[in-house]
Amino acid sequence: VESWAGGGALLAARSSGAGFGVSTAAVYASGQQAPGPGATTSDEYNGSAWSSGGTINTGRYEIGGTTAGTLTAGLIFGGNTAPGWNGIAATETYDGTSWTSVNNMATTVSFIGGSGIQTAAFSAGGRTPSNTDNSQEYDGTNWADGNSINTTRQSLVGMGTQTAGIIAGGELPGGGTNASETYNGTSWANAPNLGTARYRLSGSGSASTACLVFGGRYNPPAADKAQTESFDGTSWTEKGDLVTARQQLSGNRGTSSSAIAAGGIPPGGSQTDATEEFTAAVTAETITTS
Repeated sequence: VESWAGGGALLAARSSGAGFGVSTAAVYASGQQAPGPGATTSDEYNGSAWSSGGTINTGRYEIGGTTAGTLTAGLIFGGNTAPGWNGIAATETYDGTSWTSVNNMATTVSFIGGSGIQTAAFSAGGRTPSNTDNSQEYDGTNWADGNSINTTRQSLVGMGTQTAGIIAGGELPGGGTNASETYNGTSWANAPNLGTARYRLSGSGSASTACLVFGGRYNPPAADKAQTESFDGTSWTEKGDLVTARQQLSGNRGTSSSAIAAGGIPPGGSQTDATEEFTAAVTAETITTS
């Protein structure tokens, strides 16, 4: 049965951090510990428990990260440093031990949909502080503005790679959207809509044709979401719900069959340290011999 189950707790309750790596070797970077600014801590997950990772140079939340990155080759970018609008363009790389500041983004933005790898990442949408249609590409050294996304929004999720990426969900001035778009490294194209419109959601997947989105929030009426959906390149399919509905959670590289969801804000408004692990159904086959 495809389902979510509880995993090891983060070392501290946080929301809006960045996640990358696989479900047995993942990183949760920075994030907000209410009611203060972004944390400078990062946690590493071994499939059952979290431990302390390297210290981040600039604490932040509402961050972009490389969903397709690995524990020893991660990237975080943009974000917000304190309540209100205190956006930054700072970018940092992670080698599994230390965080290193590298060149800033071309445009300061937070609540981004981003993904890719450490040497080839993308950022899409977000707030500046108003909603933006901006997209950017990172080549391992520099950021450059790219072509605009089709639906201007913030608080979306990004998955896949720089040349085969996907963004989904997000917040419009009137509430959540179910719009998704794919990216080929040059242009954005409208893709099938999510089954459940939401924003402040998260996702997992290193390919635009095999990814998973989960959690989030919808307004109006305001409600945190537990719904999970997978995308196979053609359509979105409902999967098992999160154990606990929440927004501003973090995902990882993972796949559409194996992922983690960490931190976030469940109903009630306080950050959580909870981690959940997703496991897809295993198809049994009968083998006959003669």
